[in-house]
Amino acid sequence: MKKIVFMMAIAMAVVSCKKDDKKVTKDGKEVIVNEKGDTITKSESTDSVSVATPAKPEPMAVEKGEDGKYSYKYNLEVGKTYPMTLTIKNTHSATDGKQSQKMSSESKKQVDYTVKDFKDGVYTLEVKSKQYSEKMTDPSGKSISYDTNSSKPADKEIAVSWSIYKAMAGKTYTMKIDQTGKVISVDGLDTVKSSILNSVKKQVSAEEFKFFTEVINNSLNKDAISSQFEETMNVFPKKSIDLKESWSDSQKIDQGPMKGNISMKRTLTSVDPTNTTITVKGSQDMKGSDSQNEVKMSANSDANVDGKILIDTKSGWINKVNLTKKETLKRTVEAQGQKQTMTETVTTVTTVN
Repeated sequence: MKKIVFMMAIAMAVVSCKKDDKKVTKDGKEVIVNEKGDTITKSESTDSVSVATPAKPEPMAVEKGEDGKYSYKYNLEVGKTYPMTLTIKNTHSATDGKQSQKMSSESKKQVDYTVKDFKDGVYTLEVKSKQYSEKMTDPSGKSISYDTNSSKPADKEIAVSWSIYKAMAGKTYTMKIDQTGKVISVDGLDTVKSSILNSVKKQVSAEEFKFFTEVINNSLNKDAISSQFEETMNVFPKKSIDLKESWSDSQKIDQGPMKGNISMKRTLTSVDPTNTTITVKGSQDMKGSDSQNEVKMSANSDANVDGKILIDTKSGWINKVNLTKKETLKRTVEAQGQKQTMTETVTTVTTVN
């Protein structure tokens, strides 16, 4: 009986040795000897514990600083295409107190921006026009429309407009912008302009072609492209701002006899991982008068703008824009003791993406 107990004790000891490595001291350092008699360091043993390195925060276009304020810079991904679809709907009504008329129009433009490179804080964007369409309804209710995704219209005048935008479709030019959205350079516009002018040259007279050339040169140049991009895409201020903070800008208008001011106020309303929301409120005030050959003319215009802009918090690209401008314009003409006043109301709804 004692022999059996003794043998069981030896067996238990052997099993225990297989399960547990022995810790011994060698040359003043703690090492571990496993069941095979091999010496391993403590870091190699199963007793070691690996500590995970905290993940680095993903960069965002709209970031909150240590002071609690939000700053903005583009955080675009090389190789990715960022689309922009701009739609403008316009409703125009006019009355002189006796008669009234209404007109409407709608235009849509689709453009793709593909990030080709990013170096030293500068993005290289390839800009491609995808599609353009327009629809107009005159006071009689008659509508005309065209779409570059459809066939060429039979109407000559509409066909020329279709040809201009159709010639742009698929053509590309290159734009370089910094991380604040400031346009540094625009290259490749000559190819786009040549394509447009060649498409309309045989459809118009020499005088009309000269006019089209001037229009194309004035609208497709570095300054015009830069201004359009920056006004549409750069809606965040250059400084860091608090949540609910507002910033404003104003502009004086001097269009012949008509003079006035435009002011815009934007507010950082909210910031979440997906969208950064900016609310917009603006106003316009213009007036002027003129006289020619004993005919007096005067006009005044008031307008208000309301809406929201949603920026992609990660990339900085515009996710959505919805702005509504409501304008009231009064024109008065006085001649030979007679006075006539025309009141016009114009509602313009601008959306992006």
